[in-house]
Amino acid sequence: MNFHFTNSPSKADIDFLYNELREFNTKYFKILNESEFCIFAKGENGEYIAGVYGKIIFSVININYLWVSESYRSQGLGKALIQRVELESKIYGVEKIFVETYTFQAVNFYLKLGFKEVGRYTDYPKVGIDKVMFQKSVNN
Repeated sequence: MNFHFTNSPSKADIDFLYNELREFNTKYFKILNESEFCIFAKGENGEYIAGVYGKIIFSVININYLWVSESYRSQGLGKALIQRVELESKIYGVEKIFVETYTFQAVNFYLKLGFKEVGRYTDYPKVGIDKVMFQKSVNN
């Protein structure tokens, strides 16, 4: 057996691993009910000023990215995006929303919106910074 380490795996290599894992998971999930979504806010000139991207997986939403342009922060736009995600969650029968953030990013933002901390990687990705996992139950 030989091990091979690479800093630049090919798309084919990554797809291979993903597909093998997905095949294993079919024992537990006969059909992977998963879809992606984005919600964008645009300015008067059509420029992107905020957005959220994530996946709907069975009865949960996982928020992968939430971004608000610096000049629009602290004006309620992030809260409005989360509220829109919650509105969409009702349409798709979602029960919980999950999101991860770093301690230098949006911990207090998610706490104010009713998310509960459910996990934390300390000193990740470097000493002095933690990665914090949140979830929120949504009423449908």
